[in-house]
Amino acid sequence: MTNIPVGGIKEIIQILPPKGSHYPYRKKVLKEAIKNHPDMTALPFLLHIVMVQEDAFQQLSSLNSTEKKKIALQEIPPFITITNETLTQFQVALKTICQKLKLIFAQEIDGTADHPYHNILSIIATIEEKSQDQVALKTLLQQLLTLELDKIAAEERIFLLAALQVTLHHAAAQLEIDKNYQLRERDLCPCCKMPAISSVLDNSEDGLRYLYCSFCETKWHVVRGQCTECMSNKSLYQQRIEGEKSPIYAEVCDECQTYLKVTDRTKTLLADPFIEDLLTLPLSIRLTEENYQTFGVNPYLL
Repeated sequence: MTNIPVGGIKEIIQILPPKGSHYPYRKKVLKEAIKNHPDMTALPFLLHIVMVQEDAFQQLSSLNSTEKKKIALQEIPPFITITNETLTQFQVALKTICQKLKLIFAQEIDGTADHPYHNILSIIATIEEKSQDQVALKTLLQQLLTLELDKIAAEERIFLLAALQVTLHHAAAQLEIDKNYQLRERDLCPCCKMPAISSVLDNSEDGLRYLYCSFCETKWHVVRGQCTECMSNKSLYQQRIEGEKSPIYAEVCDECQTYLKVTDRTKTLLADPFIEDLLTLPLSIRLTEENYQTFGVNPYLL
């Protein structure tokens, strides 16, 4: 049965997998952020990461000629099944990211002996060596999927998480879920069982609130006015960065001492949940100092 809400909204589609690669859009958002925040020196590095993620996504697309998989109504989440094929796709994504980054960083170094990218090239070489070992690669993938990030070298995480994000994002883009599917559990992504990076409000969904997956970039519907962690609506309030016009704010719950950011894209064309999260780090720091926690993961922050 289709959800037909009141208030002029035609219908609520519970689960919206990505329709294709989101990296070209993220690239535009990052370029705008670099222009507006020249003091954030990490942004150009992240732009390189996003660019090679698009290369990896297209590489996976060239290997996968199958049609989108129709999800039947009796199927239950997670819709993305982790198999040996997933391991192969993760390996392809990781190799593509490493190879493309080596070319980019080698050009930027251009004979400079003390350039910081020398160290990054060394890290990438270590990752490439691990990617040749199927047992080591399988262990890494399992640790990433369960978010046991403390078991992974800190300097390697951003590259490995970038590869995982591409792998799951590409897998979700192959799904076609019936628009009448009735979602029961909403705490984790129905496609890959990862946490949400934030809520998003989009004009294309009549400004309804959707949670946005930290990895596969699926959106799933959650009604407004309740905490996405404990589902309470008793002590929910908004926190913003004072004096800044940002499309993102935090929805804070005093019942369970958690918060989740909300990316409002109803009034702007360029607002990406991952990049906006980075641009509002002072808000995250302030809430952490006040003993609030969030369960979302930003692969670009690690």
